Amino acid sequence: MKPLPRRRQLLAALSTLPLLGARGALAQDKWPNKPIKLMIGFPPGGGADAMGRLVGAKLGERLGQPVIIDNKTGATGTICSDIVAKSPPDGYTLQVAHINSNAIGPLLVAKGKFDPINDFTPITLIGITPQMLCHHPKHKFKDVPDLIAYAKANPGKLTFASSGVGSIQHIAAEDFKLRAGVDMLHVPFKGTGEAMAALLSGDVDLTFSSTGSAVPQVKGGKLILLAVGSPKRLPDYPTTPAIAETLPGYDISTWYGLAGPKNLPLAIVDRIYTEVQAILKDPAVVKRFDELDAKVSSGSPKQFGDFWKAEVARYQKLIIDAKITA
Repeated sequence: MKPLPRRRQLLAALSTLPLLGARGALAQDKWPNKPIKLMIGFPPGGGADAMGRLVGAKLGERLGQPVIIDNKTGATGTICSDIVAKSPPDGYTLQVAHINSNAIGPLLVAKGKFDPINDFTPITLIGITPQMLCHHPKHKFKDVPDLIAYAKANPGKLTFASSGVGSIQHIAAEDFKLRAGVDMLHVPFKGTGEAMAALLSGDVDLTFSSTGSAVPQVKGGKLILLAVGSPKRLPDYPTTPAIAETLPGYDISTWYGLAGPKNLPLAIVDRIYTEVQAILKDPAVVKRFDELDAKVSSGSPKQFGDFWKAEVARYQKLIIDAKITA
């Protein structure tokens, strides 16, 4: 299976789009005139929560109303998405949109509960983090071809951890399996913390984790970084190969954005978008994103919407091709 060819172009466009001005007048005395709730489908401590709290705090300062973080976890973040999808489009309920809760999860663990595209209003992409293929030190894989050779010689023996069915870790491994023609056993956990703990203890063999979760363990010598999921090697890890060097076309990353319920007024969308673009240029925000090993990304609501649709289509095809079930 080949990945959707427009993905990299969409990401590039989102990263380079210039700041757009607000369209239409927004009556300042009408919105916002009370606190805004920013919902996050994942627990405190992870990348989505860290980015959401940082951007939310800055957004509240610029809007003159507090932005209150509301973590609604469960079902790969889709419980949160379901709440947002059914909220009134008044600008007082927003979401940190995430690849798990808004693209993959709705196709598996929350199928039919809400439409991952039509029930939301895209506002802007805010960050992207590549996935990393890491394994426990008990294995001595030299490189990705060595891992693939072992997996082919021992079908079903290698286990991989994920934060749950329908998570990016799960799908990243399934894409790897499909391209490499290998069989590995999926061991889902309730969150990245549990998955990482199982890997560190040696209860499972490997995982496809975001940089924010993997890097501290790699630097501490507790995990071995075998490859990265980006199309090319990462500047901070020039000696670590990309999986795509062995499996051409492999490209998996976690993305984060801002969204609201469908039919969010255009004036509100533009106001939030404009403020967030300024926030993402703040040196303190850029520095914090760098600490999270995340690339600051942006883009117009339409471009984020196009990217979001492409991601849903891409993973829908992968789910079918790999015969993935919840």
